[in-house]
Amino acid sequence: MRRLAALLASLSLLASAGVAAGGGGAPPQIPRIPGTWSHAEINVRVKKQPHTLILDRGRVLQVTTSQITLREGAGGDTVIPVSAETLVTVDGRRASVTDLRRRMFATTMRIDGGDAVRVRATSF
Repeated sequence: MRRLAALLASLSLLASAGVAAGGGGAPPQIPRIPGTWSHAEINVRVKKQPHTLILDRGRVLQVTTSQITLREGAGGDTVIPVSAETLVTVDGRRASVTDLRRRMFATTMRIDGGDAVRVRATSF
């Protein structure tokens, strides 16, 4: 129950940040969702406008300057579009998309089906 409360608190922070609605500034942090999962879509309202957070996590299979391919838990592959504005961290440190490597474990966050706004990765 505490984990669910923490998740709901994270989502309310997202809503108050207003970033998804074009409020400017850095996008919100990737919410930490407990348990084993590989894909989640969460509907939120920001300034009375509906938005969908799309979260994916898995092993990095391929990286280009415009997309990341992840192998998700069920064995399916998912292509995540990225851009120059995508904020990337590797092992908690700021990085770029080109710093991502095959076999890294990554979690991505997109808003309303656009390019990833955040990628959080860990080394092998």
